[in-house]
Amino acid sequence: MTSDVGSGPMEPSDQELAALVAAYAATRPGWNHADVAAGDVRLVHVEHLRRGDPGLLDVVAELGDRLVHVVLGLRRPHDEPRWLPEADDAAPGVLGTLGDLVAFDAMRDIDTAALLLEVVAGQSAEARLVRLLHLDQQAVTLAMEERLAFTVFNELAPGPRPSTEVVMALDEVGFNHLAAPVAAWRSGSWDLGFIQEHLAAASTGWALALTSVRDLYASGGPPELAGGDFGAEAHRLGTMTARLHLAMERAFGRRQAKVSSWADAVEQEVQARAPRRLGRPEVQALLAELRVLPSAAESIRTHGDYHLGRVWRAEQGWYVGDFSAGEDTAADAPFRSPLADVADMMWSFGHVAASAAAERDPTGRDGLRELAEAWEQRNRRAFLAGYMGVAGIAGLVPPGRDAVRVLVGAFELERSSRATP
Repeated sequence: MTSDVGSGPMEPSDQELAALVAAYAATRPGWNHADVAAGDVRLVHVEHLRRGDPGLLDVVAELGDRLVHVVLGLRRPHDEPRWLPEADDAAPGVLGTLGDLVAFDAMRDIDTAALLLEVVAGQSAEARLVRLLHLDQQAVTLAMEERLAFTVFNELAPGPRPSTEVVMALDEVGFNHLAAPVAAWRSGSWDLGFIQEHLAAASTGWALALTSVRDLYASGGPPELAGGDFGAEAHRLGTMTARLHLAMERAFGRRQAKVSSWADAVEQEVQARAPRRLGRPEVQALLAELRVLPSAAESIRTHGDYHLGRVWRAEQGWYVGDFSAGEDTAADAPFRSPLADVADMMWSFGHVAASAAAERDPTGRDGLRELAEAWEQRNRRAFLAGYMGVAGIAGLVPPGRDAVRVLVGAFELERSSRATP
């Protein structure tokens, strides 16, 4: 693993590397570049991270309107890679050759993935305990010995990556309801990767809530008497969410915002995505109430897409597990009312209840609507009680229950409109 082979690999030509990036693009999910040619690739950054057998070569290139990041592993032809078991059915890891070396996706091979972690972060991991956690067009994340989650970004943008920036900033102000950051892999203005603590035994909020609703539908009766009652967890989740917003305010500050601008944004979103809703009397009444609220309110940097799939329940409590909602947003992401995140979670409670009902009773003959509404309302109340009970949160939301109700309702209308096909 650590011995050099002769004087190290030859320097690849730009044409060879461009061909490998083109081959890589054809294997990436969601990129739709199966027919890309080497001539469409412009190399921006090439760095030998490790010379030897295996070697590591880091490449950043322009591919159409994308800035892509490829970490190549390099081996002698007789040295067999050890592919991730979870990648058996994925696209081939071998991408081509560089001189007399075989080039492959370094994050698909357990040895080079562990070696890359050591090179970029000084953290060791036993290769046989490396496994795949997540793969999409943006990034690949591997679990390293169930201790660390190592993410390599496959699409880049200039400047700090919003999700990385937020996690680092929250950690600095003492917010501990997240997987602790270990190291950021950066080169120039690019965030190339990120290493965090891995929450190995955690479950998503969606999975826990879905189990709770299924139990209610199976047993019937009031949701608080069902064996999988989610009320206490919803209360704890509300408490954690308020702490998140207070930490966001400490990390990024607060700004004054005009409620009229929020009203305009909500109306425009509904008009664009679900225009028929605007004609409903209850929607018109809600927007009218929104426009007569006091003109100024506090805004902070928020999560931006805060739902049950973005939070995790571990033994120690609730964690925010995913800040990637703002990846396509500039680092100075728009500030919003913290109640926009609250509204996202309110919508998520209704969404999980409806999903479980559709799963159990696709025809609607069992009449699960009343049970679904009872479950949703119980957990909405519990979440809001936990949220509003945290010292200091009253300074970030407008005073009065009616103002909170109207703002949450308006932002939930906006969120549900985005989810409408």
